[in-house]
Amino acid sequence: MMTYGNKTRRSFIKNLIATILGAYTASTSSAQKNKISNRPIKAAKNFAFAHYMTGLCTRKRKQSVDDWKQDIEDAIEYEIDGWQFNFGFYEGMFKKNVSNFILALEQLNIGSNDFNFFPSFDCNHGKVPNVNHIIDWFATYYNHPNHFRLNGLPLLTVWQGRDVGNDYFIKIKEILANKGMPIAFIPYVASRPKYSVMLKLFKDWPVVDGFYTWVAGQTSKNVVLFNKIASSLCKSFDKTLMAGHGYSYLAINKRPVFVNKHAGEAITEQMMPLINGEFGDCNILNISTWNDYGEDHHISPHPPWGAVPVGSTHPVWCHIGYSVIVKYYLKWWKTGTPPIINSDTVAIFHLTQLAKDGTPPFPYKDYQPDKEDDTLYITSILKEPGVIVVKSGQNDPVVFHASSGVSHWRTSSNIGEQKYGLWRNGVQIFNKTSEVLIKPGNKSPWSWGRFTDVYTV
Repeated sequence: MMTYGNKTRRSFIKNLIATILGAYTASTSSAQKNKISNRPIKAAKNFAFAHYMTGLCTRKRKQSVDDWKQDIEDAIEYEIDGWQFNFGFYEGMFKKNVSNFILALEQLNIGSNDFNFFPSFDCNHGKVPNVNHIIDWFATYYNHPNHFRLNGLPLLTVWQGRDVGNDYFIKIKEILANKGMPIAFIPYVASRPKYSVMLKLFKDWPVVDGFYTWVAGQTSKNVVLFNKIASSLCKSFDKTLMAGHGYSYLAINKRPVFVNKHAGEAITEQMMPLINGEFGDCNILNISTWNDYGEDHHISPHPPWGAVPVGSTHPVWCHIGYSVIVKYYLKWWKTGTPPIINSDTVAIFHLTQLAKDGTPPFPYKDYQPDKEDDTLYITSILKEPGVIVVKSGQNDPVVFHASSGVSHWRTSSNIGEQKYGLWRNGVQIFNKTSEVLIKPGNKSPWSWGRFTDVYTV
C-alpha cells in the first residue's frame, strides 16, 4: 500500500536549487522587499491548480502549520502546482487557515516557480463578495511571490458569479486599481456546455480576462465539450482559458446524487483531449477538487479528518487512486511526453449505486438509483505487460491481461474480502488483501463503498 508523510525527493531537489539560487522566501514581508518577476501566462509552463475548500482543510478543520506543510508536499508530489482557495468570507477560520498555509510555504522555502495560490470567492446563490474582504486579501498578498499572476497581474477568481453580475466586478477592479493593485479576473459563470448560452456570457461579461470551467458532477463527455466550447470562445474574444477537470461523482448531504461510473477511465477521457491540444493553447487546468469531502469529488491522497466509520479500519473517503492516475497524465501534459513508468501500479475503485446515464436530476430528493450494482473499476499503470487477478468476496477470480502503460477494466464486486494480485511471466509481483471488508449497508443492500486502494511495486 502506498504510504505518505515523507518529503519527496522531487520537492527536496527543487527546494535545494531554490536555496542555492537565492529564491524568494515565501512570506508577505519578504515579498514587499523583493522585486517580483511578472511572468506572462503564455510562458512555456503548464499549470494544474486544485480547487481547495479553505474552511475544511485536509487533515483537520483547524490544521496546523505542519499539517499545511504535508498538504503542500502531497500536492507537489502529485503534480499540483498550487491551490485556488475557495471561501465565502475571507475572515475568521478561513483567513487563519490561509495565514498558516503562508507560514508553511515560508518554512518549506517553496519558491514562486514551485507552488502558487490565488483566491476564489464563492458567489453561490447570488452571494455578493464583501468588498472589504477582497481588498484585505490583495492588500495582504498582492506582492506575494507565490500569488499566481495572469499577464503580470495577481489573479482573482470567483465561483458562480453569474447572479452577481458584470457591473459589480467592474467596480471591484476599479477600486483595487485606484489603490494601486490592478488585478486580472477570471470567473466561473456557466454550468452547462451549451454554445449559445456561453456565447451570451462572453458578450455580457466584458470585465473578464478569462473564463474557467467548473466540471464537478458532470459526465466526462460534458467536461470535454465544455472545455472545447470555452476554448473556442476564449480564442474569439482573446481571453485566457482555465480548463476544468473533475469527476462525475457528486454527493449532497451524504446522499449519492450522481456516481462517477468511469473512475480512472474518466481521467483518461478528460486528459487526453487536453494533452492532444483539443482545448487550444490552454495551459491552465482547474481540478475539482483537492479536498471537497462533503461532495466527495476530491483527489487528495490523504483521508479526510473525522472519525473512521464504526466497523471499518479504512478511511472511507481516501481517493488516492485518482491522485495517482492524475499525476501520470499531468506529467504527460506538462512535458509533452508519456512519463517513463519505473514501477507497477494498480488502482482499484469501489463505487456503488450507479446512477442513470446523463445529468443528475434536480431536485436532489428525487434521485433514485436505477439498480443495485456494486462495481470494481481497475486501472493499471504498468512498466511491462502483466496479468492482474481480482477476487471480490465470493466471486470467482477474474483475470485481466494488461498491456504496458495505462489500462482500465470493470468487474462486479461482492461482500467480503477484496483480493488483488499482479503476475508477470509466471512470477508473482504482489498479492494483496484490501484493508476494507465490504459489508452490506445499514439502510440498503448496497455496501456503499467509495474509496480506492492503490498498490505500487
